[in-house]
Amino acid sequence: MFEKMLRFFVLNSKLNYTLFFLIFIAGVYSYIKIPKEIFPNFDLEMVSVKGSYSGASVDILDKMIVREIEDELQTVNGIDTISTIISPGKFTIIIELEKGENRYEMAKKIDDAVKLTKDNLPSDMDEPVVTAMEVRRRLAEVTISSNELSLEHLKDEAEEFKSELLSIKDVAEVTIYGSSDKFYKISLNEKKIDAYGLDKNEIFEKIKTISFIFPIGQIKDPKKNFYLSTYNGAKTQEDLANTLIKIENKTIYLKDIAVVSKQYEDATTLFSLNGKNAVNFAIKQNESGNAITIVEDLKALILKSQNENKEIQYTLRRDESEKIKDRLNIVISNILLGIIMITILVAILINLRMAIIIAIGIPTAFVMGAIYFYLWGYTINMISLVGVLIALGIIVDDAIVVSENVQQHIEEGLPPKEAAVIGAKEMAKPVTIASITTLFAFIPSLMISGTLGEVIKLIPIAFSALVLASLIESFIFLPIHAAHTLKSKSKTLSWAKVNKIYSSIIHFFMRWKKSFLFLFIVLVPVLMYFKMQNSKFQMFPTFDATTINVTIKADVNTKVEEALEIVKEIEADFIEKKDEFYLENVSSVAGYRRDSANNSERYPYVMYITLELQKIKALNFVDKYITPNLSFYYDDEGRNREEKSQEISRNINQWLKTQNYKDKYNLTDLSVIEKKVGPIKSDIKIGLNSNNYQKTLSALEQLQNEIGKIKGIKSVANSANYGIDEIKVKVNSFGEK
Repeated sequence: MFEKMLRFFVLNSKLNYTLFFLIFIAGVYSYIKIPKEIFPNFDLEMVSVKGSYSGASVDILDKMIVREIEDELQTVNGIDTISTIISPGKFTIIIELEKGENRYEMAKKIDDAVKLTKDNLPSDMDEPVVTAMEVRRRLAEVTISSNELSLEHLKDEAEEFKSELLSIKDVAEVTIYGSSDKFYKISLNEKKIDAYGLDKNEIFEKIKTISFIFPIGQIKDPKKNFYLSTYNGAKTQEDLANTLIKIENKTIYLKDIAVVSKQYEDATTLFSLNGKNAVNFAIKQNESGNAITIVEDLKALILKSQNENKEIQYTLRRDESEKIKDRLNIVISNILLGIIMITILVAILINLRMAIIIAIGIPTAFVMGAIYFYLWGYTINMISLVGVLIALGIIVDDAIVVSENVQQHIEEGLPPKEAAVIGAKEMAKPVTIASITTLFAFIPSLMISGTLGEVIKLIPIAFSALVLASLIESFIFLPIHAAHTLKSKSKTLSWAKVNKIYSSIIHFFMRWKKSFLFLFIVLVPVLMYFKMQNSKFQMFPTFDATTINVTIKADVNTKVEEALEIVKEIEADFIEKKDEFYLENVSSVAGYRRDSANNSERYPYVMYITLELQKIKALNFVDKYITPNLSFYYDDEGRNREEKSQEISRNINQWLKTQNYKDKYNLTDLSVIEKKVGPIKSDIKIGLNSNNYQKTLSALEQLQNEIGKIKGIKSVANSANYGIDEIKVKVNSFGEK
């Protein structure tokens, strides 16, 4: 059966080559369409319950709300662990599900359980929201600023620009920093109302209906039906002021009895870019989007908006696609370099014609692997490319073994096509068995559970796809290539001298086999022991980062406006050091931060500085000569940085200590954060669990101080948020009377 298949594809060469070119075209198309990212996206087997109760302290939320919900959640089957983050005025319950549970179905069950607690919760609190958690990847940030327009004008533009950003394909979420909701304040003039002789209550009722939509009915027509409703009302300050209202048979303009002014709610966050007040848009993509393609669309939108609004500066920042391109450039250039070196070595050590066959076979296996990735919805990322690198050796081995056997039969005098069939047939069993046994070695990595397992599993998946593609290439396409390329005159290089030297070495060890075995049994374990003693475990390697963050926390009584002034002063000092620290942009946000453990906080007294670094220069031979010439996305523009991000981070940390910011601004935390690679954001996490909140805080402070003294600890952070001090009022016996 197998031999018939081989003969079919060898004898029908036109069909074979047609299929070959079609697969190659499909593979290239698949590669272009596959989303590219640094690390893979994965589903979170988690559900969150978020709620808020304005003005409530952490203690009140815990006793009155959180415990009620947690107790009810204990009755839901399929929940593994429940953890809660309580902050002043709000809380988040994170529910980790048992393996195999559908998070959307579980979200419905959890929502039903939360609703059962409604009668026991405060009646004036917002209803808790249950959400199936999803990972949305950060894509880029766009900042709008102006030397001519006010911040209020930028806020007006923000909502419209946000809508345009969300219209870009595969943009999933846009978060605005530095803006706030707009409203119109109507200040009534009592003297004018009295002069007109109007009733204030009637005026209030009329004002309430100005911007409401009222359904009126339906117009039915033989050709087309229409729904009829009132107009939604005025949308601008001027239109509102010119609104006609009728009260007690008197028709007047609203501006006759009131002053309409446009105002903004108190901002929860304030943003600054390079010392100027600005509005920032943090953009996230969905899991199926291609970051490189989305950013191209984003750049087109920015160019269009810039041309339409000359007085506003649009700045694209923290472009994740640039990092993706750089990482892909490194890995892809290494793969291409490996293919070139293998081809050259095979040409030198075996023969040129066989090298050509192998040079064709390797990319063929790659494009077939790309088709598999595209059809099954996987992405090209750093993890999957590791599997590709590992599979490269297997692909080369398969091609060399099969083509070399075909060459031997040609040299024996068989016709090329017959030699191709027999040579491939003879190698089918050993090559297939060798590939399958290699695949079995990766089975344990598919059994790793949790977030790490979701990430690591891409290595065996990519490896398996490439190995199977290599088998298809070796027994479908390679035989016809060998039949048309290999010749009897193209004999392989003689290895007689090498074999003679190798034989003498083997015989030497055989004569001294006892001594050799003793040394092997003793030396190998001893060397392994010393090597492991001096080795350092690292989950993921460190890469050069494009940003460094400074996270800041001030006294809990600090207002967001005061926090902005603090962070802008620190930002101004960084701008003066722009050249020394190779900074491209310096941006700051007051009212939001991520601490060194990657915990997100939104309070008036927290701040976050983002230092965007210039692109790094080529620092070694590979970066200078290999990567630029063997990459698909290489861009040499703006590569001025001569230091790695780790070194710059250390310099910034030392510089901050000399500035004495902690004492100057009464800060409780000032830390430099380097972006970690992979899903692991904290090297070690410790949880404290107790019914006594005060004791927990005391133990937390003591533990944090002791851990900070341990050698090798870089930073320690906790997710406890104390909030503003609470005064409890107790009515005494006199008050009760």
